[in-house]
Formats: sequence, C-alpha cells, structure tokens
Amino acid sequence: METPILVIFVDAYPYADSEPLAKKLNALTYKKVTPGVGYSINVKAEIFAKLKPDEVGYFCEWIYNKEKVHKWMTPLVVQILTLIGSINNFSNRVIHKLVRMIIKEPIYAIPFDVLPYLKNAGATAYEYTFKKPTFLTKLNFTRVLYSKVGVNDEKVFREAKAVLKRDMPKKLFVSTAELDGIMHYYGKGSDEYNKQIRLIDKNIFELVREFNEIHGAESQYFIFSDHGMANVDEGVLFDIRKVLGKPGKNSYSYFIDATFFRVWLNNKELKCKLIDAFDTVKQGHVLDEKERNQYGLKNIEHGDVIFLLDEGKMFLPSFFGNTICKAMHGYDPVLESQQGTIISGFEFDKEVVNAYQIHDLIMSCETT
Repeated sequence: METPILVIFVDAYPYADSEPLAKKLNALTYKKVTPGVGYSINVKAEIFAKLKPDEVGYFCEWIYNKEKVHKWMTPLVVQILTLIGSINNFSNRVIHKLVRMIIKEPIYAIPFDVLPYLKNAGATAYEYTFKKPTFLTKLNFTRVLYSKVGVNDEKVFREAKAVLKRDMPKKLFVSTAELDGIMHYYGKGSDEYNKQIRLIDKNIFELVREFNEIHGAESQYFIFSDHGMANVDEGVLFDIRKVLGKPGKNSYSYFIDATFFRVWLNNKELKCKLIDAFDTVKQGHVLDEKERNQYGLKNIEHGDVIFLLDEGKMFLPSFFGNTICKAMHGYDPVLESQQGTIISGFEFDKEVVNAYQIHDLIMSCETT
C-alpha cells in the first residue's frame, strides 16, 4: 500500500529556531541535521540523491574547466572587458550584466580573465533539470518549487495548498528559499527574520494538517533544511594575484566563494608559495587530506588547494560581489550555527541526522 508523504524543504531553517513548530505539530522526531561541506548546491545533492561532491561531480556552483569554455573570450576581448569594468563599480556591474546576457549564466562579479575557464556545473537536486536519481524521482513526487512560483514563501505555500486540494497527490514536495535570502540580507535574529519564521511555521502547520486530513492516519510528513547560519562579523581579504601573479592557463586559476577559496594549480611549483601565503590568514585553514576524504572532496578537480574560513568570516571581495552578507553558511559543518533541522511524524533512532542520511530515511518510510 502506498504511503502518502509530504516533504517540505525550507532552505536555511536553523535547528535552534524550529522547536516551536516541532512542538505545535507534536512531532515524534525533532533533530539536528548536520550539513555536508559547501553550499546548498552540494548539501541538496547529499539530501535528495545521497551524493557527495566526488559522486555528483561538482563542488559549489562553478568549477574549473581546463579546456576553454567561452572560446570567444580571446585575450583582447578579456582585456577590453576588464578595462571597461575597471572604470568604476557601476561600469563593472553593467559589463558583467551584458556578458551574463550573452553566455546566459549568473556570472556575478567573476573577473573576466578567469571566466573563460570556469563552468557553471552545479544543479539543484530537487529541480527537474537534475539528471541523477533522487527520492523525488524514485517515489514520483508532485513538486511545488519556488523556482516556478517565485522567492516568496507565502505564494509557495498558497500554491502548495491549492495543488493539494485540487490534485490530492499522495507524494507532495514543497521547496522554499526566502528565509535564506532574508538572513543573508538582514541577519539571523533580525525583525525580518523572526517575522519570516512565524510565517513559515504557520503555513507548514496548516499544510501538514490539510495533508493529514486528506490522506488519513497512514500519512507521513518531513520538514527539513540543508543548513543553519552564522552572523558575519568580519571581511577577509586574500589577494592571490599579489602572491602568484596573474592567473593563466600555464599558472593557476581560482574561485573566491563567500567562505571558500579554491585554487587550481596548472603549475604545481606554485603550491608551496600558495600554502605559505594561506598560512598567514589566521581566520581559517586549508582543508587537509583527512578532511577532504571525509567530505567527499578527494578528487583534485575540486581544487588543488581549498581554504575554508572560520565561522563569522567572509571573503571580501569575493566573486559574488564587494559587500558582506549579514549572515552566511558554508562553514565547518559540525558548528552549532550550521545545523539544519528535521521535523517528522515518522520516528527514527538517530540523535543527529547527517544530510547524507535523509534520502534513505524517506525511502524507508515508504517501505514500512
């Protein structure tokens, strides 16, 4: 007999602030979710498809590609684009926006001399464009996705309730993302954040209640998130060009994420010089071999050197811009601030749930 299952994914819903909802639902399970390493793009791959970076084929959204991705970006074109972007911040934003329209990729503030060798490879695991099997595809979930409705949680929940009432699907998945952006922009604990938590809790409670009323006592629900957040208190500058010179096909390439600094060395002789320079940055550390093995980052294609910042720090500038977010994630996964949440009427015997285990938990719910 098919088990009706409601799954609600709330991006960045912290464990510490989800307890009121768990109590209101009289949930049998309310536990921490320890994320995988990196940002949502990788944690979602672990949650929905049980795939770590080595298995899914990317770490963070952008990866290095040894063969030139954008062949039209010749040295002369790169020089012209860079020159225009260097006039002022406005011209830099305009020229990046124009190039974004041409290549149809969100290039943010990526420097033009490294862009030709970067590829946007990350894919959100609950989207239909994700090619690998997930529990959504295996169990044939109906999906209400914020990417279709908009980054507006109230609209997403309204659409989910309408789909439930109209189609009465036995497998319903709902994704939201507004809370994540609110924390980045306003900070964790802000008035805007607290207001959004109340909105989320109210709508989830109503949706769970309506799902149970339609499908009866045999129905199950899961509410979970990919990570928590920590407020940011310091920007960190690391100018790799002062250390290794200009990037290039015969030297190195790099990507500055908000909390990660990834470097690909085409000239391996540069490694010692780079490590020595990173050692002077006291707000973080280079991932060692043990950590890379643990996180599923053994493949050197993720970066010859990967530097991770400490909690509350953020690279400034990064390839995402020249401003500091009020709150960030993507720090050491074991930190208390980084813990997501899982709330369910399905009881299981785990003190802390790793993101990697959620796939099997939901699949086991179907077979019990």
